[in-house]
Amino acid sequence: MKNILKTTRYKDMGKQEKKPFVTELALVNRLTSLVNDDIKNIELEHEFDCGFGIADLVVFKKKKDDDLLDIGKIPADWAYTLRALPLKKEFTLSYLIALSGTSESSCKKAIIKFVNAGYCQQVESGYFIKIRQPKPLCSSIIAIEAKLRDWKKALWQASRYKIFSNESWVVLDEYRSNAALLNIEEFRKFNIGLATISSNGSYEEIFAPIREAHKSELAYWKANSLLAKKCLSLSSL
Repeated sequence: MKNILKTTRYKDMGKQEKKPFVTELALVNRLTSLVNDDIKNIELEHEFDCGFGIADLVVFKKKKDDDLLDIGKIPADWAYTLRALPLKKEFTLSYLIALSGTSESSCKKAIIKFVNAGYCQQVESGYFIKIRQPKPLCSSIIAIEAKLRDWKKALWQASRYKIFSNESWVVLDEYRSNAALLNIEEFRKFNIGLATISSNGSYEEIFAPIREAHKSELAYWKANSLLAKKCLSLSSL
């Protein structure tokens, strides 16, 4: 995460007394304050729920094409199904039911959303066509699990986020991080990043994971839709 944090992350805090964080929220807020908001297209989302646990923080790099935000105009659970529909080929409601494995009423509602978002058109009674292929909004997604001390639980939770992210990290309170440091091989084994942060602002990366592809297309497209929806809500303010 070094490339998205302010250079003050390694500031020498001298002999200042280090104190533990009182809450996980305080730790997350301190980490958030280090993210370099001067970097274009870097966005943050707190308490991100993609259906595989709730990540304390997601840092994502948004592509510059505003048309990619349209994926946020459809229900996130339908993003992958939309992607899977054949491009510029007619399909029916029955086809969508078979493709998605959901009910007729749910598919009818989804088709309306696809049409309103500009991805599909009705060509004749009972027939539709996908005229535009959805594309992912994010060029990278970093998921972060913050914990005061329970590194084992944090590692387990962070491993779940790999299903939709390119990197998954555990960030611990430096004051209580010794147990995790002694078990750094567990983080290497699962390719989960480990960093520590102190209440006075010092930050250190212990292990940086290798960037990987997401584990699930369904989860990845859902995450992109949710993050696009967040960007759309902010742009309307």
